[in-house]
Amino acid sequence: MKARTRFLLLCIITLVALPFSSVTAQESGPVYVVQPGDTLTAIALIFGTTVEALVTANNIADPSLLIPGMELIIPGYEEISGVLTIHEVGYGETLSSLSFRYGMPGDSLARLNRLVSPGRLYAGQPLILVEMENDTSARLENSLLLPRIGDSKLELAVRTGTGPWSLTTLSQTEIKMWVVPGTPLVVPGGEHWVGALPHPIVSAEVDPLPAVQGKTTVVSLELNQPGWVEGRLEDRTLNFFPLDSHQWIALQGIHAMADPGLYDLEVRLYASEGGELTFAFSQPVRIREGGYGFETINSVPAETIDPDVVGPEEEMVALLLSPATPERHWEGAFQFPSDYYTDSFISVFGTRRSYNYGAYYYYHTGLDFYGSGVPILTPASGRVVFTGSLVVRGNATYIDHGWGVYSGYFHQAEIYMSEGDFVETGQVIGKVGGTGRSTGPHLHWEIWVGGVPVDPLDWVEKVFP
Repeated sequence: MKARTRFLLLCIITLVALPFSSVTAQESGPVYVVQPGDTLTAIALIFGTTVEALVTANNIADPSLLIPGMELIIPGYEEISGVLTIHEVGYGETLSSLSFRYGMPGDSLARLNRLVSPGRLYAGQPLILVEMENDTSARLENSLLLPRIGDSKLELAVRTGTGPWSLTTLSQTEIKMWVVPGTPLVVPGGEHWVGALPHPIVSAEVDPLPAVQGKTTVVSLELNQPGWVEGRLEDRTLNFFPLDSHQWIALQGIHAMADPGLYDLEVRLYASEGGELTFAFSQPVRIREGGYGFETINSVPAETIDPDVVGPEEEMVALLLSPATPERHWEGAFQFPSDYYTDSFISVFGTRRSYNYGAYYYYHTGLDFYGSGVPILTPASGRVVFTGSLVVRGNATYIDHGWGVYSGYFHQAEIYMSEGDFVETGQVIGKVGGTGRSTGPHLHWEIWVGGVPVDPLDWVEKVFP
């Protein structure tokens, strides 16, 4: 009897000592799949909960032991079920469209992401969503349609091939005989756009997201019918050009010293050039830091950093490079403007600069190449719009490549071209020197996009658009 008692006691002690299952939940809620490198602290921070709540909800015996692939129930969201995933908000997506697409109530989606301004999602924003089962996803049965200015209920019904009585709002209430532009309507069938942009816009893309200081941003729209597109990125006009009757592209440089933060990107759709406005949409995009370094350059001529000289020269150049000619002259990636280079350059784009022991008021607007007296080559076809001697830039040449893209070449010893000349890729246009704001012979090469200098290396490594 005593032996049996000792055996039962030993079994009880053994059971108590065994760890509880790490994924046996004590409550319901959405599930997060642990990723490599995750910790309970990081997971709790992402989802607005605590480590203690995660441990309790999942019966975790050892909080320091997390295995990738493990499913953790996230407490505090009992009304939500499914597997949590991270979705990058695309340009044209809103809380309403995402709520509809993923079958989640908008207030639950806002609470899950702790959104302070649910009506102002920015493009590229990481958003926590719940992957729904395919057979319960609303997007397979219905889609959204965004009415344009002037649309009527009957016109929308004809366009979508449905009865007027089939159109409802997101709250499932039947609409009246009039519709409100910009208010999403639910349409039976899954063939229509489910974003916040109207029916004529098939897709919209901003690349990269987030935008980056000193980089070139590409905004592309695909239309399903002819139209005319205009836009703005904060205070800069976007120059849209058609690839064909349905594809529109705008290239815009982001200033290397732009303050990181959110900037409004607006798109306006017209029936034709100079025609009636049919739709306007604005959504913020985030601009992040470019991670540029610092350098000090001394012994440059004093007049080349005199504000009374630098200011007027900068204004002249900005005005010269502001037009966006409609013909694109380049094809493919740009070439380097010199055969005399290595993997390292004298100075790279974006570096914050101090001249003659002054403050870091300046930044390097281009890419510097070694060499004295070596030929300068055209990196892409274009038309020469300026040649001459400037105080800061020295002997300089600017070439228009079309679509608001320009290239510049400074400190030349000799200039071989004249304004109005059309140059081909690889053509010799001058000779490297040391004129202007320079401490020695070198070639300073710039690329401007949409009135802003950008990193030239991007144009060598990537094809735009």
